[in-house]
Amino acid sequence: MRPPRGAPGGRPPSAATGRTAGPLSLARALSKFGVCSRAEAARWIEAGRVHLDGRVVRVPARRIDPRRQEVRVDGRRVGDDTERIVLVLHKPVGYITSRGDPGGRPTVYDLLDEGGPWVFPVGRLDRDSSGLLILTNDHRLGQRLTDPEAHVPKRYHARVRGIPAPEALGALREGVPLGDGTVSRPARVRALGTAQSGSSWLEIVLTEGKNRQVRRMCASVGHDVEELVRVAVGGLELGELAPGQWRQLSRAEIARVAGDA
Repeated sequence: MRPPRGAPGGRPPSAATGRTAGPLSLARALSKFGVCSRAEAARWIEAGRVHLDGRVVRVPARRIDPRRQEVRVDGRRVGDDTERIVLVLHKPVGYITSRGDPGGRPTVYDLLDEGGPWVFPVGRLDRDSSGLLILTNDHRLGQRLTDPEAHVPKRYHARVRGIPAPEALGALREGVPLGDGTVSRPARVRALGTAQSGSSWLEIVLTEGKNRQVRRMCASVGHDVEELVRVAVGGLELGELAPGQWRQLSRAEIARVAGDA
């Protein structure tokens, strides 16, 4: 296993949360500042709403150095000091985490205040899953929370078909094939009890986040997931937040979440 980030032989340490350095495109800089998405930034730039060092720039791909150049949107200066927004939402079953859906399915953005700050989901929860979803405008924080090398634990409660034998639980803990040539990393797994339907509740804690990973892991040992809830990310827990409800984290909570990464 690779050493932790920043340790000898590991990946370089991450830059401080929210800091943007080095030449990058103007559209990407606005996204990194947490102002809007990159696609929306491109539209704003082409519409003449963005000034660089006092002059209108209409080319989204224009390379800039955010440490040395002043960027303004509609006359307001933006940069690394843009307010960081972190929301926690209890995503209900039936909602997808995309901004919009051509098929008209409801999205998590339908649950947020219209006209609120731009935020993006940190990681995904599929349509049939529910639970804790973090949304933020802080790309650095989002990257750190989803980087497998940061080892941020994500805790799930899964109701699976049947009653897994000790051997199945052991396989889940050690790592199982996911059907695409990859194997899951070691996970913490424990049985929580059985339901009247003959299914079982498991608690599964991952430090990675492959697509539909919990479902694929459980299917690999012959116990399909019938219900899945994410109850915690790092030290942040879902708690008593009702389905469809959300709240904004305080600065102290954001600092703790960032520390988990």
